[in-house]
Amino acid sequence: RVRWDGIDTATADRHQLFSSVALLAQNFQRWSFTLRANLLLGRPEVACGQQQLEAAADYADLNPVIEELPRGWGTLIAKGFEGGVGLSGGQWQKVALGRTHLRLTTPDAHGRLPALVVVDEPTSAMDPETEVETFEQIRQLTGLGVTVILITHRLGATAKADHIVVLDHGRLIEQGTHAELMAQEPATRYRESYLLQAAQYSTTVPRVGSAIP
Repeated sequence: RVRWDGIDTATADRHQLFSSVALLAQNFQRWSFTLRANLLLGRPEVACGQQQLEAAADYADLNPVIEELPRGWGTLIAKGFEGGVGLSGGQWQKVALGRTHLRLTTPDAHGRLPALVVVDEPTSAMDPETEVETFEQIRQLTGLGVTVILITHRLGATAKADHIVVLDHGRLIEQGTHAELMAQEPATRYRESYLLQAAQYSTTVPRVGSAIP
């Protein structure tokens, strides 16, 4: 069971629960609307001003994308339609990040802000430089007073996490800080996986059967 402040989320009020959560998923929705509408859908039930949109764009580093669009915020970002413009996968992920920021900073109709944001493999279509920048942006979301749950197989992004939970076929097998999991003996699954990924960037290829440094 998943509990939130002692309340089983399976029995909690769905509307209140959903209002308290923001989601930045790997397979985010690419709406065939204008850029402005794609961000406003992060909080569709309330009126958002241009200042809020620009704050979200600043956070998501969307301004370079906006400058390239023929009609700026009013550009239809759907290439299959007349006047529509296509975006790259990395640009779409910036749109999704801006949409999430707008939801986290704009109260709902009852004046509530989300307290939790779930981020699922957010950098799958990004180049390495943009990926590093995006993970740093995601960490900055905690400055808004929210808890960030980052789901990722890219363990280079987990070292700065406050708490790491390792799942294997849906079961919790390890948890702790990066330092704690790396120091445990015998080696944890997390430590083995972390070193295996790190070895991909090493110019020295270990021999079969040898330990990864």
